[in-house]
Amino acid sequence: MKKFLLSLVMLFGVAAVATAQTQDVVYLNNGGIIKGKIIEKTPTGTIKIETMCGSVFVYNAQEIKSVANEKMTSIYGKKIVDLPKNIFGIRGGALFAKATLGSFLNDESKRYFTTGYHVGGIYEVSLQKTNRWYFQTGVDFQYLRGKYTFVDELGWGDTPEENLVLTNTKAMYIEIPAMFTCKVELGKSVLLCPAIGAAYSLGLTGKYTYDAPGNEVFEEGNPFKDEGDYNPYFGRHSVSLKVALNLVVKKHLFIGCGIFANPLFGDHWGLSATLGCNF
Repeated sequence: MKKFLLSLVMLFGVAAVATAQTQDVVYLNNGGIIKGKIIEKTPTGTIKIETMCGSVFVYNAQEIKSVANEKMTSIYGKKIVDLPKNIFGIRGGALFAKATLGSFLNDESKRYFTTGYHVGGIYEVSLQKTNRWYFQTGVDFQYLRGKYTFVDELGWGDTPEENLVLTNTKAMYIEIPAMFTCKVELGKSVLLCPAIGAAYSLGLTGKYTYDAPGNEVFEEGNPFKDEGDYNPYFGRHSVSLKVALNLVVKKHLFIGCGIFANPLFGDHWGLSATLGCNF
């Protein structure tokens, strides 16, 4: 998990550097402006430049007024500044979490990945005139589950199998993220949008069950309250770190994946797969 998280952070850094791409610009004496990449320059001043669409032009020194290297100012075939300053969208998808928060777990415990879901809305606001960097927030409703088994060392059984305990937890959260995202052009109609930040979650409702068949013990209750001897306690208030790698296709279709981890609760981490639409 740590390696995956580090890889995403490194990718975010590479993408952030990509937002500062530059291009060569040739200003001609006749008023023409050619933008692209200079692929050849001779001692006599002749320049060969290739444009973004693949066309190649050659100009001699007498035709050229000046040459400069400037920051790219277009995306989707239009000026970056023309991208929306405010973006609204809806999101939904699956959560694959490993939420094992019980303090009573031991070395014989087995932790399981569980599936859940999330659905909500987002709001992005541009942080600069080029509309490359955005601050992202919103509201996301999340259904999380936790499942694991452990051996109750104080059980009445004579063997570990007889003292095996199965614990299940279900919880509903409302999450408010605070993320930073940048937009990098991958093609004419595709944006790469890595994001990094944190999120605050508030537990709304939930239920846990504790079942020890060998001991004929069954218990259930609220995972947000520290009641019962074997409550797999979920924090009602939670702060998690988040890293995501997203794509926006044709300005509206959103496809994303990410990873989240709660540093306050050890093994509480997971993955997300998300689809959505921007307006």
